[in-house]
Amino acid sequence: MTPKTALIVDDSRTARKLVRRALPDAWDVDIVEASGGREAITILKRLPVDVMFLDLTMPEVDGYTVLKWLRDHELSPIVIVVSGDLQPQAGARVMMLGAFEFVGKPIDSDKMHAVLELAGVL
Repeated sequence: MTPKTALIVDDSRTARKLVRRALPDAWDVDIVEASGGREAITILKRLPVDVMFLDLTMPEVDGYTVLKWLRDHELSPIVIVVSGDLQPQAGARVMMLGAFEFVGKPIDSDKMHAVLELAGVL
């Protein structure tokens, strides 16, 4: 079986590192990182991504814009939003834009494992 490709998108290097640490050690996945929404879109144009961990609040191109771009280009990776914006409106909006799940920061690795299992990628 071919490893899946996961894309971690966050403007904070520390946050990207924390997402990596929350992922299961034995998960057979190639991880690619993007430091913002613009870089994520560039990667998505050239690389098939199976799972994306997406922050919402980023300069230039935010997570909402990336979700809209995915929808407009009919790409459908499993998107798990990882954000500190815990307002109910944010969660509802990302789900309407096609996100699979919303995980709040700080990340709970047990919750992340459960979400990945529910998504069928573990």
